Amino acid sequence: MGKTQLVNQFTKLLIKEKQRKNKVGTQQITSTLITAAVTLAFVNESCKSSGMISKSQVIYRKLDGKTIPETQAYFRAVTLRFLKTLKLYSRNRRFLISFDSTKEAFYGDVSKAEDKLYLHPGSIARGSEYHYEYLTVTITCTGLINYVLDGMILPMGCYVEDVVYDITRFLLDHLPIEVVLFDRGFDSWGVIFKLQQLPVRYLIFWKKQGNWYKEPLYALKAGEFTTVVHQGTYTRRKSPIQVRSQFVLIKQLEYEGKTYDWLFATSLDKSTAASYVKRYKKRWAIETIFRVIDDIRIYTTSTCALIRYFLFMFTCLVYNIWKFFQQFLGEDFTLANMKICLIIFLVKHGMIYPERYDKFEKIAEQFFNV
Repeated sequence: MGKTQLVNQFTKLLIKEKQRKNKVGTQQITSTLITAAVTLAFVNESCKSSGMISKSQVIYRKLDGKTIPETQAYFRAVTLRFLKTLKLYSRNRRFLISFDSTKEAFYGDVSKAEDKLYLHPGSIARGSEYHYEYLTVTITCTGLINYVLDGMILPMGCYVEDVVYDITRFLLDHLPIEVVLFDRGFDSWGVIFKLQQLPVRYLIFWKKQGNWYKEPLYALKAGEFTTVVHQGTYTRRKSPIQVRSQFVLIKQLEYEGKTYDWLFATSLDKSTAASYVKRYKKRWAIETIFRVIDDIRIYTTSTCALIRYFLFMFTCLVYNIWKFFQQFLGEDFTLANMKICLIIFLVKHGMIYPERYDKFEKIAEQFFNV
């Protein structure tokens, strides 16, 4: 896989060029968006600094006629390229997969928003009363193999379990999965119901609600665990469905110097309490992934859900590019190093040419003797 292909495939798939004089092609769009991502800039600012595109609307018009499902399909096509490489270097190991959601603050007048269906009420930052929400799935393993495999922007009132089911089914066709990990935000009978329709094992950190778990949990000694079968109701379109799952109850297990009670809904069958917790703790790598993605965020004032989703997934792609090269260059190839390398690469191959660079160079030569 060539470097240019790696950074260009997503936009090339999504944005089909029209043959016309002085057209803006996918290479200019890709290089401009990469510049925005690594410099944490608004798209318009990146257009001005990269010298490739006049304004953000030139990019956004290329998305006219596209849909959110199409955008997801094109990102998945890029994911499959990564997975081929993963299988080559992983010796066909089975992977831990983690689901989680991340939020992006919305600033502005919600009444003027283009796609209000995707704006969730709730402040996640000062000056913001609404936010966008994205569901993502990642490989979360020790070492360097941590990739964003898929994602979806969530509308208000959607059935999250359907999104989980669709993404998991896609991954099962292309990746050997050991277990799918979930935080407490996914502790619902709907998620369990949908997962039980797939050939996949799950581990869900469950909230301690009700009294059903207390007697068997309190009967345990510190560090012990037990399994119980619990039943709940999943209501879909006013039709209640009874769902059963195994639950693992762990009492006061010490982990990293602290002790906790743990409650998991799971289809795993492990011999020790620690093995369940260690599996779940692998999920915490996704929090690190989100922090990194926040450091390569592309900003926009657009209220179009498609544009927001496209830019978010593009930042996930840039993150994957870093992890891809880190496999070859080692852990000391940091995100900061990758940002510098990408800018140099784009300049070296004529993919960007910063405005005012010629004048900047003359001043630099005059004052710094370079």
